[in-house]
Amino acid sequence: MAAEAAPAPGRRPLWWGVIFIVATFGTGIAARVIGLNGFWSMAIMLPPMLLLIPLIRSTERDGNLAGCTSPALKRYNRRGLIWAFAYVAALFFAISVNDWLRPEGPLLWLIAVLPALPIVYFVWGLYRYLVEETDEYLKMRHVGDALFGLGLLLIVSTVWGFLESFKVVPHIQSWIVVPVWAIGMGLSQIRRRMSGS
Repeated sequence: MAAEAAPAPGRRPLWWGVIFIVATFGTGIAARVIGLNGFWSMAIMLPPMLLLIPLIRSTERDGNLAGCTSPALKRYNRRGLIWAFAYVAALFFAISVNDWLRPEGPLLWLIAVLPALPIVYFVWGLYRYLVEETDEYLKMRHVGDALFGLGLLLIVSTVWGFLESFKVVPHIQSWIVVPVWAIGMGLSQIRRRMSGS
């Protein structure tokens, strides 16, 4: 019996990414359909976050095979995991405390800003990566992905803003900018992997 062929480089991280996105959006949609909110809505969002671990590992494994990795990139990936889990934990905590305590005044301000603090860490982590990375090719790839994400964010927010001004679409919360940017960055990475560059 012939040995099973190994997946082509770039496919395994792509599959993990697809599984992560489907699980994340699927649980979010399920929570809305079922009518979950607050604590339970956040609780079912936690398991899909665990899929980030094999996603990062498979991406690093592919990078090692292709010779496109560095110690700085591995540190950036670890910081990314810390950021993602800290964000979900802070959001989970803030929603739960707000639902249970119904705080007012300074405590409400503190709880409301808590989920934004991991974003500050994320921005710092991105900056640190660009400072620490000595491989100019890897640095340029990352900058290109980040700019692609920024371009997508600018286009989506501008189009949505005009549609909102003309009362065609509803208002959306501004915290959506980070997920839109991250999706753009991910799409750029997928495009690069598919094209083999």
